[in-house]
Amino acid sequence: MCRSGVLCATLLVLAACTTVREPPVPSLPDAARQQAWETHLAHLGKIPTWGLKGRVAGKSDSEGFQAGVYWEQHLQSFSIDLHGPSGRKTAAISGREGKVEVQTSRGEHYLAKEPETLLQDLFGYALPVTGLRYWVRGVPNPGHEVRSLELDARGRLKHLSQAGWRIDYNRYHEGSPALPALIEISSTRLDAKIIVDQWF
Repeated sequence: MCRSGVLCATLLVLAACTTVREPPVPSLPDAARQQAWETHLAHLGKIPTWGLKGRVAGKSDSEGFQAGVYWEQHLQSFSIDLHGPSGRKTAAISGREGKVEVQTSRGEHYLAKEPETLLQDLFGYALPVTGLRYWVRGVPNPGHEVRSLELDARGRLKHLSQAGWRIDYNRYHEGSPALPALIEISSTRLDAKIIVDQWF
């Protein structure tokens, strides 16, 4: 399997794009923003099953990548399909507690107990893949300490620094709960832009 294909899969899981920011809105008072944030977290905590359709584009060291993504999550189990520019499936990733599998369109198969272990074996370094299922929904990973966190005018996550990663939320879909539409993720070794076209 090509390096970029696995990397796309673990990153989420979405074509270069231009950042589009929402128009300014009146800012809620600090207490109201904090309350909106806590209500948002409580709401998401009651949704064990979710899915998204989107795209990711980015660069790791000197290698660029892009892919379409279809992700379904149920508690600790997930299924991720990656697609190339023509829409053809290039890889299928599935996982649950203690097991992660990657199948490519070339017939290649990879297996590990944890996604981080799989990346370590393939690339020589690990990424906090498990955290992405939280970050992509606009919440911190409860398994790691939050280094910094900033809310926007509506009490939604605007910036998060956690586990050596910076996550910026530049646009949200309207709805309740409000879920991210455009996310930028960066570390010392990788920069990626995630576009979520549809939540379900």
